[in-house]
Amino acid sequence: MPACDTCYRRKVRCVSEANRPCLACMRSKVECTFLLAERHAARRRQKRRPQEQLNDDGSADRTALAQFQQQSIRTSSWRVFGDGPNMRIAYIGTPASNLAQLVADEARFDGPHAASLHFPFPSIRPLLPWKPDGDVRMLRSVDEIGSLPSPDLRQSLIDAFFEKVHPGFPIINEREFRSSDHPPPLLLLQAVLLVGAQVCEHAKISQSRGLVKAAIFRRAKALFDLRYENDRMHLVQAALLFTWQSEGADDVSSNAYYWVGVACRIAFGLGMHRNLAVAAKSRMPADERRIYRRIWWTLVQLDVLASLHTGRPLMIAAEDCDQPPLQENDFIEGTELSRGVDAEFCIQHSVLCDITAQILRLASPGAAREFASDPSLFETRKSTLDMQLNRWFLQLPARLADTHRRERTTFLPLQLQMHYHMALLHLHRLKQPVPSPSSSSSSIHTRVVSDEICRSAAVSIASTFDSLIATNQLSQCWFTCLTSLLAAAIQLSSEARSALQTNNSTLEIQAQARLERLLTTASVAGRFWPGADGIYSLYSDLLQQLKRDTKVNLAVSLESQTPSVPTEPTPMAGEEELAMLFGAGQTYEIGDIAWPELEDYLQI
Repeated sequence: MPACDTCYRRKVRCVSEANRPCLACMRSKVECTFLLAERHAARRRQKRRPQEQLNDDGSADRTALAQFQQQSIRTSSWRVFGDGPNMRIAYIGTPASNLAQLVADEARFDGPHAASLHFPFPSIRPLLPWKPDGDVRMLRSVDEIGSLPSPDLRQSLIDAFFEKVHPGFPIINEREFRSSDHPPPLLLLQAVLLVGAQVCEHAKISQSRGLVKAAIFRRAKALFDLRYENDRMHLVQAALLFTWQSEGADDVSSNAYYWVGVACRIAFGLGMHRNLAVAAKSRMPADERRIYRRIWWTLVQLDVLASLHTGRPLMIAAEDCDQPPLQENDFIEGTELSRGVDAEFCIQHSVLCDITAQILRLASPGAAREFASDPSLFETRKSTLDMQLNRWFLQLPARLADTHRRERTTFLPLQLQMHYHMALLHLHRLKQPVPSPSSSSSSIHTRVVSDEICRSAAVSIASTFDSLIATNQLSQCWFTCLTSLLAAAIQLSSEARSALQTNNSTLEIQAQARLERLLTTASVAGRFWPGADGIYSLYSDLLQQLKRDTKVNLAVSLESQTPSVPTEPTPMAGEEELAMLFGAGQTYEIGDIAWPELEDYLQI
């Protein structure tokens, strides 16, 4: 056995056994942990494989969330991941964020923990030398920065982008980009190839999608950092396209929230937030104004979604902008409406994001200060937002609202439905920040209704993912698929743990079945967004523990219900007890899922 952390620091011999603390820790009455040994082992493994593979294979995405939940939330020690210079800090965001909800759930089910906005987070990148060595990835030759895939592969990537991403992400004028008169700017081309690699089904891409995206992203980012582009509009476009690349678990200095912030600052400098509609007084040509407005409103939507994803402040304040809402004529290219853009989706999605922004403000520190003086305001505004979401949904065109026929449903209506249910779930899981002096029956009823809405929204998100997988459209999901996936997993696991606490085995099994179904989605989504692997790792472990606890509870319940007899009973195995309770070789309808054998489902 390796030395525990206490003995390692004291440099004394560690006498420990499996699953038991060592003598030194027992005498000192401290927790016996082996984090330093694990860290040193990880460093040794790291030295045995190239640095590039470490950062590109998504290993940090798969383990960081589980380590955070198991070791950081559940301990009061700040230095739980060591006290070296490589330590990271996680800000959990406002109550609207998934991370804050995860922390709250742990406090609810595993005992009270210190209320905090910041927690230690496991290191996701190796400690860098003080001076860069000759192999550092930031130093690239001119030839490599300008490298492009072979012509046929390049065309496949471009076609995939305009077919699968551009219709709902219309920040590029397709006619100009594909024009044979002049090639597109190199930065913009590399950024389009990056997103194309996310959705392209070419055999060479599918085999090593992560490595291909990482290689293209390094070239595009090098061009961006070198400012090898004079048209600042292209810098905004490239930054928005960079939101399709995941660089591990770091959402502070990379990934979607970071790149949306970069795009915001440049867009503000270009005045994209000011009125550029047809009726505005502007000397800018009509085509330029249209593409500016499309870029701006895509940026606004991503600002909301990235803030919801991370629980951090919005970067765009409505009072600072006077851009009118999107209209159909904003999608004209040349003399006619672009056939490659879904104008209805873009317009409706921007309205949905505006409501979602108000949900984020409902959970902001400023709103909490306001509710402190008048607690009734919270429920009033929450009810108003709920009505806005309902009104928005009811006026949707039938093509965007009806997603039940999987074989006919295209991607964008499914994405719209996912974002709608994601907004519902985030709204109704918010709780009164300043409780009223007395809890009335009406407030209890409101909480029950909100709980049911949250459950229904989580099930709808899972169903939407099923449709995306069935129609082979999961690769087209924006980074928000991780937001939805984690929000639904938190909700379903919370239901399962609540049912376990109340010893309601039927509800336990229903919630576990839904969570298991969602984990299947997470395993598929991990092919395109590595962060889904972290969600799968965290909740698959929890699901197995819930199954074990359910099995024990059923056995105990059976034993308590068995009448005493004069003769000594024959011991019965757990599987036989379950067969007696539920019957063997039958099919059971549990909620909306049929299970052929309950004991097989509970088998670990």
